[in-house]
Amino acid sequence: MFSILRMLRRLHRRIQNRYIRRVMITIGIVMVCIMINSGTFYYFEKQVQDVSIWDSFWLSFTTITTVGYGDISAKTIQGRLATMILLYFIGLASFPYLVTQVVDLTVEGANERRRGFSDLRDSLGKHIIVVNFPDELTVGAIIDQLSSDPLCAEREIVIIADTLQELPFRREKVHFIHGSSIQMDTLQRANVKEAYVALVLSSASDRRSADALTAATVSMIEQLNPSIRVIAECSSVEHLTLFEPLRCSAVIPTQNIGAKLLAQEIRDRGLAPAVSELLTQAEGSELYTEPIEEIISLRPMTVNNLQSFLVELKIQLVLVGIIRDNQPWINPTADLELQETDRLILISHSRQDWESIYSQIKHAIQNE
Repeated sequence: MFSILRMLRRLHRRIQNRYIRRVMITIGIVMVCIMINSGTFYYFEKQVQDVSIWDSFWLSFTTITTVGYGDISAKTIQGRLATMILLYFIGLASFPYLVTQVVDLTVEGANERRRGFSDLRDSLGKHIIVVNFPDELTVGAIIDQLSSDPLCAEREIVIIADTLQELPFRREKVHFIHGSSIQMDTLQRANVKEAYVALVLSSASDRRSADALTAATVSMIEQLNPSIRVIAECSSVEHLTLFEPLRCSAVIPTQNIGAKLLAQEIRDRGLAPAVSELLTQAEGSELYTEPIEEIISLRPMTVNNLQSFLVELKIQLVLVGIIRDNQPWINPTADLELQETDRLILISHSRQDWESIYSQIKHAIQNE
């Protein structure tokens, strides 16, 4: 029942397009001409020649599409008059118009997609939403990072922005929606309701207004899709309170992080390149998080126990910390008891096959 209603809603949205309405009306006229002529041709011609209703339909179809094989033709005056009126005068005038409207519809659809006025509700799901377009370099770097991650590489990306007439680049699996991120229609056209994750960037030059707009956007997205993961950029740590009432998965004060890293590089030489390597997926080691529920279900375990297993099994991972109750615990004490809801913060050359690691640890525990 719900699938039928969804299909009817999609059909209603499509009919709103003036080109689609014209195409549907013209197709209706052409089909009516074919059906009426098939009936009249069969009625008059069956008396003078051996024809079936399918022969009549074949004649009508090949004539109206201007193919005209000539294998069947009208012998009676009535059959010829019906063919002249229905197919030559009405049908042949409608069919070229139909072709023209289909071409216009194709061109208009391409223009709408390029300018961000298309509706993606019928074509995308489990995709990634990127809200706002601060600059081409920032958004391009985000797309590169997502494309290089095996977990996100196959997902479509939708960019929402009201500061662009069209995207300054063309990327495979990247779509554009033009409009304000705090307008419901814009978010609906981006199909936020079925999106996998949303990344809300800061765009305005004024920090306070930028963070307030970001928080408002997060609120709108969470209303449409309560189960979506939302990651928001905050210009300043002073404005983090704006996001406290929201269910935002993570709020990242990017400018404060950059400022701290620049200042710390003065004292701790080489720290900035090291952090840069950990945060990019171009080459070298990277930071990852992994759930630990399956391992803890085997038996109670401390941080020291887990590190001992990793060393014993020669697994190339460095345990940096854990995430507990959405809060990071960096460099936890060795005797800290791990919980099933914890996530490990790890450094590795690549994302590990955690199922294989779990199997190895399980085997090691059974052999103790």
